[in-house]
Amino acid sequence: MDVQLVATWQEAHRVDMQNRIAVVIDVLRASSTIVAALNSGAERVETVDSVDEAVTRAERLGRDQVILGGERGSVKLAGFDLGNSPLEYTNEAIVGRPVVLTTTNGTQAVYASCAANEIVIAGLVNVSAVAAWLLERENDVTIVCSGTEGRLSLDDIHCGGLLISNLFEPGFTPQLSDGVRLALQWFAANAGNAPYVLASCTHGQRLIQQGFEKDVQWCAQIDSVPVVPVWDGTGFVLQNT
Repeated sequence: MDVQLVATWQEAHRVDMQNRIAVVIDVLRASSTIVAALNSGAERVETVDSVDEAVTRAERLGRDQVILGGERGSVKLAGFDLGNSPLEYTNEAIVGRPVVLTTTNGTQAVYASCAANEIVIAGLVNVSAVAAWLLERENDVTIVCSGTEGRLSLDDIHCGGLLISNLFEPGFTPQLSDGVRLALQWFAANAGNAPYVLASCTHGQRLIQQGFEKDVQWCAQIDSVPVVPVWDGTGFVLQNT
């Protein structure tokens, strides 16, 4: 298994993902929200890269039949049902309906990964389940960290490092790309400190200042939701492991 890692969704546009599996990571918060929504009973989560497209898609599906969720600058969009907080996506809020979601970075990362053979969503909350799923597939993997405003984001790098560490046996030293080495070294230096990493990184600090401290805490819970969201051609559906 060859594993590559890119630090931002912008970088992902320049990477060849043909014949590979893309693992999209946006710990704060799109990955965590997609996991939460599917685990709470959403029929599917369709990710789109623009606000206008999200509204159009929801209207096409039947506006009263879907949950329209999204944010820009971490703030819920006007006229949308929900924002991008995983805590909002409860069973009571969703009641089995599909979700159409657009976010600043995470859904852009999905769009940037569309050339991959398969796309899967990973966050800290489901990282081991995704690792087990990848090991069963035995395909080459590109980890797409979403980043924040075009810059590396340590919450995503931390998750990427944990994911990679679960893919290789201890002591195994394949030819590693710089991105993979960076993620592994960062995680090794900060293993067991996910709550601190998320709360202290730039994106986490911004969310806390905006009143989303509980979101940051929820997203830091490693393996709390052991499910795998897999792209089926139009959206993400739940595949238990």
